This record gives sequence, structure tokens and C-alpha cells, in this order.
Amino acid sequence: MKNYLLLVAFPLLITACNSKPDGAADPGAATRPVQDTLTYPYKAIYSSDITSPGNPVYAQKVLQVWKNFEMGNIQAMKPYFADTVTYDDASGMRFRGSVDKLLAFAAEDIQNLDSMRFDLFEWRSSHTNDKNEDWVNIWSAERRYPKNGKADTILMQENWKIQNGRVVYFNQFKAKPAKG
Repeated sequence: MKNYLLLVAFPLLITACNSKPDGAADPGAATRPVQDTLTYPYKAIYSSDITSPGNPVYAQKVLQVWKNFEMGNIQAMKPYFADTVTYDDASGMRFRGSVDKLLAFAAEDIQNLDSMRFDLFEWRSSHTNDKNEDWVNIWSAERRYPKNGKADTILMQENWKIQNGRVVYFNQFKAKPAKG
């Protein structure tokens, strides 16, 4: 009789523990694509037809570039870039050239630093459907510690375009953190 009660009670207990309470949301609902039927007061100049998340491998590659830059391993970044790269920095400077020239530029950028550190707030991989492009977006704080001088912190946002598994373009936006 005890075994019979266990056979009846156990499945009921498991069902009760795994059941959703009345009115609970479907946990899979958040991962299902949502049909966008809204009308917006603006039209995106570039695109608003974006799927996110995109390919997570691309985010991993871009984050490895960041880690190599942070550690001063400039040549280790080379396999992640296409032969020709375009870079628009926060000051308005545009670089377009070979990956070797880009890496020389990066080495020059950090040559007077004792160290640097990135604190990443968020990253996201995405796919721009109407342009068939893959992007990685990163939000961070960059802390630079010069050999001579005072440490500085900058808030950054970067957008990295990936083509054939390699970085072909990236841009950067910077701001000083709020005081207080």
C-alpha cells in the first residue's frame, strides 16, 4: 500500500512543482520573435531591420581584440581583422588602410601607458537583415594609466562590422563620466 501511495503521490508532487501558477507568463514567449507593427516618428538612416542576438562567435572575436589591446598584445589582434580596415575614432579621425598599419597605430596609441583596463557594461551581436551585415556593439569604461601623469577614465561605445568572420570596420564614441 505504501508503494502504491508513493507511485500516485510522486507524479502529483513533481507536476505541482513544475506547474506554472495561474496567470504565469510562458517562459518561451520572451524568446519568440515579435512582429513589429508599430509606426515610428523617425525612419532610420541606416537600418532598423535588426535581429539580435546575432552570431555570438563574432562578439567573442571582438572581445578578444579588446582583451589583446588591453594587455598590449597588439600582433595577436591581427587574425581578427580583414586585410583592409576602416576605423572612425571619437575625435573625427578616419583611418583606412592595411591591418599592419592599423596595428602600428594601435601600438603607438598605448606606448606611453603603464597599463589600461576595460570595464564592459554590455555587448551585443546583431544582424542587420536588410543589409545582410553582422555587427558587435560594446559599451564600456576605459581606464588608462599613463607612465607619467594622471589616470583617466572615458566612457566608450563602439560598433564593429564583421564580414567573412573578420573585422572590416569599427567606430567609436567617447564621453567623460558624470562627476559626483
